[in-house]
Amino acid sequence: MEIEKKFLLEELPERLYAYPSVAIEQGYIVITASEELRIRKKGRALLLTFKKGTGTTRHEIEIDISEEQYDDFKQCVVGSTILKTRINYPYREHTVEIDIYKGALEGLITAEVEFSSPQDMQEFSPPSWFGKDVSLDDEFKNKSLALHGFPASLLRQWKETSRPPWHFKQSGVVPYRDAEAGREVLLITTRRSGKWVIPKGIIEPDLSPVDSARKEALEEAGVRGTVREDIEESYSYDKWGGRCGVELFPLQVTEQLASWPEEALRRREWVPQGHLAEYLENEELKEAVLRILRRLPENVEPG
Repeated sequence: MEIEKKFLLEELPERLYAYPSVAIEQGYIVITASEELRIRKKGRALLLTFKKGTGTTRHEIEIDISEEQYDDFKQCVVGSTILKTRINYPYREHTVEIDIYKGALEGLITAEVEFSSPQDMQEFSPPSWFGKDVSLDDEFKNKSLALHGFPASLLRQWKETSRPPWHFKQSGVVPYRDAEAGREVLLITTRRSGKWVIPKGIIEPDLSPVDSARKEALEEAGVRGTVREDIEESYSYDKWGGRCGVELFPLQVTEQLASWPEEALRRREWVPQGHLAEYLENEELKEAVLRILRRLPENVEPG
């Protein structure tokens, strides 16, 4: 018997990335109104799960399967495969399973709590950072996410009001290299307006600000390198009806990929430090980048 409740998150607990996490891949073989048959890869574990019932209490049977069986079942998956990272976060006598969805469901974060009995569930007092209780909302059930994708009601809410607070906490890098003619910074264009900026993005809940910024550099600009965590600046800009704050770190580029995830969406260009003002329109961003560069050691002479 499974007794659990599911919530959206209004805010994220501090240093969430520091708690144990595991990558999850799951797909559905059979889906009906009250039954589901699911395969799941959780870390190294391969599982086949049958659930029957609706609401907060359901019957559950789960068995281990082999890699060959998992691959066979995977050919029968209906809808989309769900990818997420699960973080186990302690709260009083319970463990909150925080699911951070990836891929087409990126931006969705839920928290599930399992209970030992209906009374235990009734007595549960959620923390202040929990949001709406969606335990009985079919739109947020994993089988619905597999069939229909991102919940339409949440998209409407973000469009009509504002995004959750954690979307406004971002991090980015100033990718630089020391060329013969002096120091250069790699800039990229925004996807819509084509303005020149640096790689940045929402701090992913399962990553530190530095690791999240490093990931953005790879995805948006196609570069890897060494991040100086001891040098940090910040700036802010308007987006989504609010003010985004960006933590900025220098990244000395050691590898530039010829092909990268967002190459079809953005341009990139190495710009001499003395010409940055001609490219960066946002004054706060320009000043933050220049502060970063001033704090770096003098240009390294090419060998």
